[in-house]
Amino acid sequence: MHSRRNFIRTSAAGLLGAGGLPLLPALGAETAGGGTPPPRFIFLRKSNGTFPAELVPPSLSDADKKKDANKEALDIDLDRHELPEWMKPIAAHKNNLTLLQGLSAKMCTMGHSTYQSPLAVSRSAERIATIKRASVDVELARMFSSPFEHVELTCAKNEKGVVRGMSSIGPKQPNYAFASPGAAFRNLFAEGLEKSNDQKADETLFEFLSSNIASYDAKTLDLLESQKIGNYANSVDSLIERNKLLVKMGKQIAANVPKIEKAVLEDNYNVVEQQYAFVDILVSSLRAGLTNVVTYTLDDLATQYDGLLADTIHLHEIGHNKPLKGMPADEVRSNLRNHHMNLVNKLVDDLKATPEGKGTMFDNTMIMYLPENGEAHHSHGSEVPFIILAGDQVKLNMARRRYIRLPNYDEEGHKTLGNWYTTILNAYGNPIKHYGDFDVSLKVDQEGPIKEFLS
Repeated sequence: MHSRRNFIRTSAAGLLGAGGLPLLPALGAETAGGGTPPPRFIFLRKSNGTFPAELVPPSLSDADKKKDANKEALDIDLDRHELPEWMKPIAAHKNNLTLLQGLSAKMCTMGHSTYQSPLAVSRSAERIATIKRASVDVELARMFSSPFEHVELTCAKNEKGVVRGMSSIGPKQPNYAFASPGAAFRNLFAEGLEKSNDQKADETLFEFLSSNIASYDAKTLDLLESQKIGNYANSVDSLIERNKLLVKMGKQIAANVPKIEKAVLEDNYNVVEQQYAFVDILVSSLRAGLTNVVTYTLDDLATQYDGLLADTIHLHEIGHNKPLKGMPADEVRSNLRNHHMNLVNKLVDDLKATPEGKGTMFDNTMIMYLPENGEAHHSHGSEVPFIILAGDQVKLNMARRRYIRLPNYDEEGHKTLGNWYTTILNAYGNPIKHYGDFDVSLKVDQEGPIKEFLS
């Protein structure tokens, strides 16, 4: 470990404070179990698009169905309507539910895989050089301090260990993500585990960052890339300092260590088992005060989905309407969506079962389920449908029992993904004038928050 730290420090090239993880995360009353509960945000990403029609309540009147089909503005009380069949797992939480339609994202990279694009509201591709800014989830995490700041979990590509994430911590700086429950468990809950596991956790994440530094150091002759390497190096030193602070939270962490099956911790699981284990890890991380913001990629087009149906689901083929052993692609998609809602239901149930202050942990939580690539498998960014579940203390006045369709693209009142994220940031105290890039094709005013959604 000592020699690795020496290597990392010499690679930093004097760029201390240039970026990466927070150097000294504060452990205030909010994260240590006392005082006012902090706001919490959970971003649930899924692949293959979400058809806007899939969110429409089936009991809408004929007139409202026509307006919806024409993408005219709607604001409907969900108390008077049934949810689509695939949403039945979250029906018990309708009082906290908003279905939000009509946000465009043509300023983003859409299509098959979007990488940082939908959370950073910019063009972004697999190349790290295309990352333009810290993604909105990271920006929110920085507003409400916690030891891990932002936690990212992923089931993409069936990877293991610690991998490149789909959030970003700054220009040309992807976040890291835990791709297997065992890696997340050992790193996040190290101070609540036996010392041997604690040491193993250090090695896991340090080894990931160190290997990335070595890899890029060997390849790049570019100054900006060298700066990014320095940022990674600072991140490792930040982790060392953060671990000292986590020692102070040892009892709190130990009291909230999730119970994960041994086989899952040893990387023996199917995707469904992995996803449920990540839900347990996510909730336990919030309960322990390790983070206030989690981004969880449920799947991507490269995820080989086993454990849900009798046969493995190849998401890319389903996106191209290929049947699965005789089962129509639309039926497979419905099964996938329903499964996701079961995961969401467990997440909400667990948060509502966690006492906090005068209520529960869910009261201060906002969950957003979104398709990473918008309205279809081969999408253009004309719409990004959102399913939102929000507690009573969430600082937005739209997150309650609503079906909302915003005006159609380029019509007066139309809003973008950038407007939506600006709204959330403004509501929680970040005065940014506008988050993300503008859509150069839009003629209507697209700057600022969605004022109607602000309390």
